[in-house]
Amino acid sequence: MEESETRCARIEDVQVDDFIWFCEYTYRGDYTVPRWEEPVPGPSSMASLRTQFNSRKYLNDGGPKALVLQRFESKINQNFTPVLLAHARLYCFAHLRLIAPLKELTLGKLHKTLIGFKLFKQRIGDVIELARYAYSNPDLPDRKDDGTLDDLRKLVVEYIICEIDTIGESNEFVKYMEEGGKFVGDFWKMARDYMA
Repeated sequence: MEESETRCARIEDVQVDDFIWFCEYTYRGDYTVPRWEEPVPGPSSMASLRTQFNSRKYLNDGGPKALVLQRFESKINQNFTPVLLAHARLYCFAHLRLIAPLKELTLGKLHKTLIGFKLFKQRIGDVIELARYAYSNPDLPDRKDDGTLDDLRKLVVEYIICEIDTIGESNEFVKYMEEGGKFVGDFWKMARDYMA
C-alpha cells in the first residue's frame, strides 16, 4: 500500500476539524467544540415530550465521561450552526468507523447543547441546518437495522417538536418542510404521537 511506503494516509471524506476532534477523543476520551454562553430555558406546551427529551441519557456508566458546559448564554446574533454541526459531523464520523462510544458521546453533548440552547426566532436557521445535515448526509442510514429512526435524526426531530411553538411560526421551517423528504414523514409521525 502506498500509505505504508509514504507514511501518509489521506482520508478525503473527513473535514480537518472533525479529524482534530477525533484525535482529541482518542487521546482524552472527550472532545471540545467552539464555546458559547448559556440560555435561559423557556416554557413549552408539550411537557411530556420535553420531559422525555430532557431526561434522555446517551452515555452509559461504562462509556467516556464528558464534561459539557452546564450553563451558557446564547445571544440573538450568535451563530450556533458550527457548534451544532460539529457534534453531528463527529457523530457521522463515528458511525462510519463503528466507534460506538464516540457516537454516544456526540449524542450526549448535542443533547446537552440543545437543552441549554435558548432558541431565538432569529436562530431557527441553526436548528434547520442541523436537521438538513442529519437528513441529507449520505453516510447516515434512514433507519437502524431494527427499523427504528437513527439516533441523531430522532434527537433532532424530538428537539424540533419540543420547540414547535417557536419553530412552527418560522417561514424558514415552512420552506424546509416544503422541500419534502424523510424529515417530513418522521416529523409528523413523532408529532402525532405527542400531540394526541
